[in-house]
Amino acid sequence: MNPSSLCRRSVPAIVLVAGLTACAGQTTGGAGFTPQLSAPAAPAAQPDNRRRSVEIFTANRDGGSVLGFGVKASGDVAPAVTIAGSKTMLLDPDSLAMDDKGDIYAADDSGTHVAVFAKDANGNVKPERTIGGAKTLLGFVEGLFVDPSGYLWASDFENNLVTGYAPGARGNVAPAYAIGGSNTQLDDPVGMAMNGAGQLYVANVHGASITIYAKNASGNVAPVATIQGGNTALHSPFSIAFDSQGRLLVANEGGNVLVFAKGATGNVAPVQSISGVAEGTGVMADSQDHIWVADFTGNSIKEFASNANGNATPLRTIAGSKTTLNGANYLVEN
Repeated sequence: MNPSSLCRRSVPAIVLVAGLTACAGQTTGGAGFTPQLSAPAAPAAQPDNRRRSVEIFTANRDGGSVLGFGVKASGDVAPAVTIAGSKTMLLDPDSLAMDDKGDIYAADDSGTHVAVFAKDANGNVKPERTIGGAKTLLGFVEGLFVDPSGYLWASDFENNLVTGYAPGARGNVAPAYAIGGSNTQLDDPVGMAMNGAGQLYVANVHGASITIYAKNASGNVAPVATIQGGNTALHSPFSIAFDSQGRLLVANEGGNVLVFAKGATGNVAPVQSISGVAEGTGVMADSQDHIWVADFTGNSIKEFASNANGNATPLRTIAGSKTTLNGANYLVEN
């Protein structure tokens, strides 16, 4: 989606404070009744051997699908996996995450529930579970992220709220963590990532900043650090990720991809800036620290060398009518 086209919806302070007070420090057990918006849990789809070679997944918003491409895919090739259809509960998915089991988490553009698909899901299949309902505080979801401990994080673009859910959470459950309020400096949060110390990084697309929160932070808490200012070249950070070296990768929605040194904070310049991307809305690093970018308006996925800088030539581009790419957002690696 294009967050710049949305108008922020304000939330009365008393409602936000009450919600945060109720949720801060709680842990959920993964149980709870399933709200009406959730489909009944379905048996896992039959294993699909094509998934053995799938590596890159993207939320294909305007195509109404989640797509997976093979490790050797290049050029105008059909996806190996397409999750789409009425059973999926997805209409215009633009948020995407994956856990260490390979399960896929997806949410619609500004959606209010998260659908979780088994690792072998393919086609018009039901999610194996959903998370949604008033207790979850989910609303206007614009980013998803699963941390190394299996907690699912969701960003609420319009209400300036980030929530975290215990592993296995389903149905109408309260979040284990909820970061929101004036002290947080959240300003239209979208993409998220976590460093090796357990600090949560949040991209604020209209705040032109990255806010960083202490491990296990919850409530109306101030960030422990920020990346912000003229030297950063941040203008509309959408998707963020870390590579194996601890460098922070940032896809600016307006175009370029920035790379910041490990531990960078403050008004600091990036060490690399990759141009030639029409609208970067997804970024990730693979096992070789190659930088992958989802280009929303360019309807493509591009792979760059780890040291790419300036108007670099991609190592590989996935694009064309067979790919069915149409508004790609976020990237995850299987």
